[in-house]
Amino acid sequence: MPAHQLTSVLEATGYLSRGEPAHGVVLDETARHRYRGALFSPDALWRSTSDLTVYFKFVNHYPGDDYVASWRQEIWNTGFAPLLWIVSPNSIDLYNAFGSPRQRDDAQTHHIQTFSNIADSLTALDMLAGRIAMETGQFWSQLDTINRNTGVDQRLLRDLASLEDNLIHGKLNRQKAQDLIGQCIFIKYLVDRHFLDSETLNSVVGYSRLTDLLCDRQSTTILLDWLSETFNGDIFPHIARDTDVPHARHLRQVADFLRGRDPTTGQMTFFPYNFNVIPIELISAIYEQFAHRPSPRKSATTASKSARASGIYYTPIPLVGLILDELLDGISGEETVVDVTCGSGVFLVESLRRLVAAKSYGASASREMIRRTLREQIFGVDISDTAVRVASLSLYLAALDLDVDTGSLHGLRFDRLVGNNLITGDTRQSQTQDDLQSALFRQTGSDRVDIVVGNPPWTYRGKAGTASRRSSSRAPLQPRGESLDFIEHAMAFSHEGTRFGLVLGATSLFGRSRTGIKAARHVLKTLSPVTIVNLANLSSWLFANAKMPAVAFFGRHRSNDADQVTVVKVPWSPSGERSRSFELSPSDVISVSMHEWTKSPYLLRASFHGYRRDLYLLDRLSAAHGSLEANLRSVNTSLNSGVKIGNRSRVASFLQGLPYLTKDALGHYSIRKDLPPFTEHNAERPRESHVYKAPLLLIKEVLLSSEPRAISAVANHDVVFSDAYFGAPFDPNDNDAAHLLAGILGSSLATWFFLMTASSFGLWYPRLLKKDILQLPTPDIRQSADSPAGRHTIDVVRRLHDRDSMDLQWGELDNAVFDLYGLDGDDRTVINDGLFRAWWQWKSGRLESVRPATTEQLCEYARTFLSVIDGWLSARGIRHMRATVLDLPQQWPLRVIQFVLEDSPGTSIVTVSQPEGTLNDLISQIGDRLQIRISDYLTGSRELRVHNRDELIIIKPCARRHWLGVSALEDADSVLSESFAKATV
Repeated sequence: MPAHQLTSVLEATGYLSRGEPAHGVVLDETARHRYRGALFSPDALWRSTSDLTVYFKFVNHYPGDDYVASWRQEIWNTGFAPLLWIVSPNSIDLYNAFGSPRQRDDAQTHHIQTFSNIADSLTALDMLAGRIAMETGQFWSQLDTINRNTGVDQRLLRDLASLEDNLIHGKLNRQKAQDLIGQCIFIKYLVDRHFLDSETLNSVVGYSRLTDLLCDRQSTTILLDWLSETFNGDIFPHIARDTDVPHARHLRQVADFLRGRDPTTGQMTFFPYNFNVIPIELISAIYEQFAHRPSPRKSATTASKSARASGIYYTPIPLVGLILDELLDGISGEETVVDVTCGSGVFLVESLRRLVAAKSYGASASREMIRRTLREQIFGVDISDTAVRVASLSLYLAALDLDVDTGSLHGLRFDRLVGNNLITGDTRQSQTQDDLQSALFRQTGSDRVDIVVGNPPWTYRGKAGTASRRSSSRAPLQPRGESLDFIEHAMAFSHEGTRFGLVLGATSLFGRSRTGIKAARHVLKTLSPVTIVNLANLSSWLFANAKMPAVAFFGRHRSNDADQVTVVKVPWSPSGERSRSFELSPSDVISVSMHEWTKSPYLLRASFHGYRRDLYLLDRLSAAHGSLEANLRSVNTSLNSGVKIGNRSRVASFLQGLPYLTKDALGHYSIRKDLPPFTEHNAERPRESHVYKAPLLLIKEVLLSSEPRAISAVANHDVVFSDAYFGAPFDPNDNDAAHLLAGILGSSLATWFFLMTASSFGLWYPRLLKKDILQLPTPDIRQSADSPAGRHTIDVVRRLHDRDSMDLQWGELDNAVFDLYGLDGDDRTVINDGLFRAWWQWKSGRLESVRPATTEQLCEYARTFLSVIDGWLSARGIRHMRATVLDLPQQWPLRVIQFVLEDSPGTSIVTVSQPEGTLNDLISQIGDRLQIRISDYLTGSRELRVHNRDELIIIKPCARRHWLGVSALEDADSVLSESFAKATV
């Protein structure tokens, strides 16, 4: 065990619980074994489920800035550590381990704070960076200086990009510049990891230092040729002539970079990179950076578009981990893996590691076993020859990294990967499929694989590309994009038990067209049971250059019911964005049956934002009411798009002189009075004149963050509107019907419905398509207009149109629409919270969703929860439940509510109590009373319901999104379901 002073600090901050390590914490030799650096040796570490790592070091006295700076810089090279703790008998110093090194002795530059080793200071430390603060993400909301953007991967990518620019400006071909950088980085890995030591270098080329030999072109030629022999030419092609080696001035530029010359400023500083520590997966990031960078003849935009057109997207390491954690759970280690679009090999590298770990049962793996695993179980395909060579480089490095028999490369020859395990070609082409199956049979004796992984292109290649794709397959193909095509073609080398784990464009699974739905159903039914992880909320940092959001798709996943599609909603959080990690809770998981989805195609889409209560309400509303499209048809009108100016190919002069509703002229129940006249002579799509006749119901295509409701209004005079709007002209006798629909469209009910079902809004962009609006369930228009609730709704809408101020009475409108639809209190809770969830599509709403819940909001949650329980208890009339909201300090990362069953009839009440002690004290007290180690259960799940016969405790992170009314309804439903299940056992 570490020194008792460190133990007491870890106990006070939740990393130890009564002397036992909490989940994710390892001590002493185990911690030192997991860290591979040479300068630093941790006494303890904590690793999250997303691999973020905090290192702890005990010292008897402060070792000096030089030592601390060297430790921190080495830890920075690991790429996953936000914090370094240095614990001494009297104090604890925290350092930002993501902070980019500036100089050799920059320890104080990255110093965060010093805490005294006394009770009050330890409590403050616990609130800032204790285990619960780290687990819940609360830590990241308190320190905005710690950001993964300053991590080793981002700086290395920037530096290599600048080095590439310098080489290109020095007249080196771009491809050769990238090859040279890749080769030198590979050599630096070999040197830093002691495979290529000074003795070997000296015996081969007469130099003991890499930077010295790179200044000698002849010696560099000899070394590259020697490495070509060792690695079969996959990375280092055979040197046929001197012109194959870059000029001496280019080699010197790379040597200067490795010595520490800043490639941007040209100033000599120090070289901060330690490739003995840097994760090998960074090779993949380097490749993605190169792929998106412009050549001297291309703009940055052109290069990025070219990369997107090729489907080139670097798969972030946390996402690779998320997919492989699920896909390779419970493997034997004998499985074969293929990446259908392997790129730089990041999936294959991590798969190799996990296969070796599974086969070695935690012991050191032999070189022969590692090589056999690589040769017989790892396969990849990519259309780019460059990507295939980078993938081979990454896999060679991974094999060396796993090899415990480190030392000289003499006599160490690799089996060739390119052309054997790694195939250059298009997975969708039959020739490439034949090549892969031949390679599989040659290496394994079978032409089928057990695991299919990858991040296939999401690109839409236009109508011609779609026609070409359809001609090459009999299976249903998605109408836009090609994500699902790769799954279809991968089935050619899969067996009935092959598991699939891929990153797909989200729209591939949620197309609203018949062909899109048919293609998605075909894939999901063929590969059931299926799990889909919605990554749309992470688009700000995950595939930020992509033109659509992403999902992680798992086929034949685990042993779930084959009829079930499991959907996981990954929420946005400031901590996730800054740490590049995922935050998941049990309430973020929902299941939809394939049968339900077949009947109601919107259910799968709705599950991305909804709870079970949302899905039930959608079903009921859709069954009870016709669509808006059908209702409009019943009053002899339709919803139309506005004039599109475009290429001006048709006559539009018949519209001249009418008021023209331009882009920003419509507000909520208001139309700008000074509209300019329409003056165009021609337009691409002018529409027919009756489209613009009053009374005219208008709906704006785009929603705004200031009030995330559909913007609608009724124009009482003819208006030409642009294609930024939709409009429905009504007969003057149906003016009330137009106002009624305007009220429905502007209500929270419509916003909730669009969030659940729309093609784009809630998934990618706050925009409504005509088909999204037309499917809104609406009561019969004429009958509703004559009902009391309908008259009230119309009256509210007319008053909103006539108002002088901008003060909109949304509550009155929403309640009038709720009455119109006959919704009860629970339904209204679901929809009102749906309006709040719709706001999360904008940054202001997302920030509000993670703001700590107030005591009053917790009380409202408790009242909603009790309303469900009361309905169940009242049937017997012998018991009631009371709730106690614990009024915890605002900065605490958790919120807690206690529910107690009383053995007497009565009215449920909610009270507020202020507990004493620290958060860890509170958690321990609850755990002791309920006989459960709560701190461990909070790991990963992040929220917890624990109970005994008469008491229920609900513990969740403090973020507002966890304490909505709809969450209370869902939690109460779950408690009743669990209670009923126990009662029937």
